[in-house]
Amino acid sequence: MPEITPNEVKQAVDQLRKTVEEFGIESSQTKEAQDRTDKAFESSEAKHSEVVQKQQEMEQKALDLEERVKDFEVEVAKHKSSVKTNYKDGAEYKALNNFCKYGEKISAEEVKALRMDNDTDGGYLTNIELDNTLIKYITEISPIRQVARTRTVGKKTFEMPVRKSLPVATYEGEAESGNDSQGGYGAETMTAYRLTTTVPMTKDLLMDSSFDVESEVTRDVAEAYAFTEGNKFILGTGVKQPEGFLANAKVIANPYTSESAGAVSGDDLLLITGQLKAGQNPMFAFNRQTLAFLRTLKNDGGAYAWQPSLVPGVPNSIAGERYVIMNDMPNIAANAYAIMYADFMRGYQIIDRTGLTVIRDNLTQKRKNIIELTFHKYNTGKVIIPEAFKVMKVHA
Repeated sequence: MPEITPNEVKQAVDQLRKTVEEFGIESSQTKEAQDRTDKAFESSEAKHSEVVQKQQEMEQKALDLEERVKDFEVEVAKHKSSVKTNYKDGAEYKALNNFCKYGEKISAEEVKALRMDNDTDGGYLTNIELDNTLIKYITEISPIRQVARTRTVGKKTFEMPVRKSLPVATYEGEAESGNDSQGGYGAETMTAYRLTTTVPMTKDLLMDSSFDVESEVTRDVAEAYAFTEGNKFILGTGVKQPEGFLANAKVIANPYTSESAGAVSGDDLLLITGQLKAGQNPMFAFNRQTLAFLRTLKNDGGAYAWQPSLVPGVPNSIAGERYVIMNDMPNIAANAYAIMYADFMRGYQIIDRTGLTVIRDNLTQKRKNIIELTFHKYNTGKVIIPEAFKVMKVHA
């Protein structure tokens, strides 16, 4: 029933009075006005009853609250009368007093504060800040690609023709017949091998990590491949992998041996430079520990074998020769092939059939929600001209 205000009731009564005066008490207009007036009174009465009920409920709630307050006051009065407290008897006061007097550690039970070093005491409410830069350990890579000959091929097998000897020219007397002669030729065959690895990772890691994990994995794999290549270009056996120049039988067949047992001298560095044919463009190669030792070598006049470059763009030198750091080479020790003097550009060939490729597998371990990234790269390396190398073997 719509709400009727007292003003509307008054208007309905005034309208009824006016209708009776105008049309008479028995007229239809009067009866309609009478009905409207009755409805107005009924609505007003219902509203009045509702207001009275709400008022009674509020009075009852006030009485209940008053009773509860009285009961609480009684309880407080009983507690005060029966318990005599002293703040000095509190655990907090005693713990602080002992700490000040004797330096005793406050127990966990006596520390009344939320804290972040304990998860259940508030540590769960704090968040750590994560650095947006990934800190990485250094990987030492032998940079033979920078000094050797590199070529990209379209087939798995690559063959290179090699001239191994010249025709023999002879002097003859007048009207005498000359000898027939021709150059010797051969071929070096190289087969690219597959360098591969598979990295599994969960979909949850990819979705929730603060880093682009997939890109990070790709960069890490590329760095791992560079490390493996550098190692195998020096030490590889040639069986389903590159042939390292320190594993080539012809390179190590006739080494230069240092003069002193278990050591290398400045004279050794000078003497080995005369072991290669004129026309080569050689450089030294050794690891960083060998370099540190060679930098200490000096003659009787105090001049060091290692010399810094004073000209921009010109590298430092050892015994007047360029050098490159290859950390996969062995340290100076008895019988170790610690130093290489070689023309890597002429003597060592690297072929790349493909660059780094990746296959994303979402299906093999789909029930575990694991994604596998498989990386492939085809390449190899090989000694092409053994005479371009001269290795120094440390005297036993």
